[in-house]
Amino acid sequence: MVSLNKKAVHGAAWTFLGYGASQGLRFAGNLILTRLLIPEYFGLMSLINTFVIGLVLFSDIGIGPSIIQNKRGNDPDFINTAWTIQTIRGFGLWICSALIAWPIASFYDDSRLLLLIPVVGTTTVIQGFNSASMHLMKKSLDLRKLTIFEFVAQAISLACMVIWAWFSPTVWALVGGWIPTSFCSWTRMEQIEMMTGKSRF
Repeated sequence: MVSLNKKAVHGAAWTFLGYGASQGLRFAGNLILTRLLIPEYFGLMSLINTFVIGLVLFSDIGIGPSIIQNKRGNDPDFINTAWTIQTIRGFGLWICSALIAWPIASFYDDSRLLLLIPVVGTTTVIQGFNSASMHLMKKSLDLRKLTIFEFVAQAISLACMVIWAWFSPTVWALVGGWIPTSFCSWTRMEQIEMMTGKSRF
């Protein structure tokens, strides 16, 4: 049995390694994308992210921390209930993003936001179907798989953006990196569960 202290040390090491690798990949990606896209697109995407992420943070009800801290965190009924709430919240966030698109587009006088905000908002629906295994890994301090998974998802996101920007240098290249990453988060976690023998939810 691996001691809690040893797990904590290994977890801290993997967190540090993952953060460094993530920042390095982000830096390399920014260097490439700034050569392919005009600065306006980055500003537009930052504006969209502000509202979509704002909705996510404003509606955060602590599902992940509940699974990690609660004594029933490994109970299938508890996990399935949390997953159901997470899924419903994902659809609710997408509806909210669609509702705020028109007022924001009118305020900034940019018709592109009418479509861009709801499209980016679809990531909340996809992420709502994500497995609870991520939280269970944090609960058990199994951060190696989680760190590798997050790095792979980030690499796929960057690859999608660069390829899209190379062939079609528009703001949609930045949007294109979000949706594949959300799908990657879902499918990759299913692969991890198949290898570990855990329930999907």
